[in-house]
Amino acid sequence: MTVRYITEMEYFYRDTGEIIEDLDAAIEGNRPWGERAKVYEDIDYTVCALVQVPSSISYRYRVVGCDDFILGAERFKQDTGTDSVMTYLFNTTDEAEAGVESFLAEYTESVQPLYDYESRATYVAEFEGFRSMFMTMGGALSLIIGLVGVLNFINAVLTGILTRKRELAMLQSVGMTGKQLKTMLVFEGLYYTLLALAASLAMTVVLGPLMGSTLGEIFWFFTYRLTVTPILLVLPVFLALGIAVPLLVCRSVARHTIVERLREADA
Repeated sequence: MTVRYITEMEYFYRDTGEIIEDLDAAIEGNRPWGERAKVYEDIDYTVCALVQVPSSISYRYRVVGCDDFILGAERFKQDTGTDSVMTYLFNTTDEAEAGVESFLAEYTESVQPLYDYESRATYVAEFEGFRSMFMTMGGALSLIIGLVGVLNFINAVLTGILTRKRELAMLQSVGMTGKQLKTMLVFEGLYYTLLALAASLAMTVVLGPLMGSTLGEIFWFFTYRLTVTPILLVLPVFLALGIAVPLLVCRSVARHTIVERLREADA
């Protein structure tokens, strides 16, 4: 691989080939002009490996259509004739990491404020901030959806009882005791809970892997793992609601006599 190091450029008018002495005047003029290497040196290199440089250790810009090359620092200074290394990468041990981090922070703030540095701690902090954003958004959405689910569950149980107020009053009028009525309504509430559990498990098993694979393609750090722990954590809440809501409704309804409830239903 031949790399050309240019130490001096010359500028010329494209229509005549005349060398431009005053570049500023040429820029302000309307004649087309170009540039070419005047003093340069071609150096041949042997390619040892083809590598993919991650963005975290690259120099953050790339000229379209040009290749990137990685040279050792000493060879770079020798061939380019400069000792100004714009990017310097180095490793440190885990034991010295905190000390080096403190030194670089102090150095770039006090000694050389024009310098900047990035470290493993920098990327860890950025990733934690990115992760915290997902945790905050995911937690807020889960809380809202969970609250809506609880309210819908309560509404379903209440609606099922109140719309059958006449039917329940008639059952009590022909001999059903209050205890039997409460037991029946509690079992209905538990049936709602079991149906919600079955639907949640089915959606988790079916839709979870599909959404997980999609997110895994978008975010490199995302790994899907099937878990039913959230469902098991919420299950006691729904069981408690499935028992408490029918009992509370029965207590409220029991304040009125059977005749009053039948008349109210007829009205």
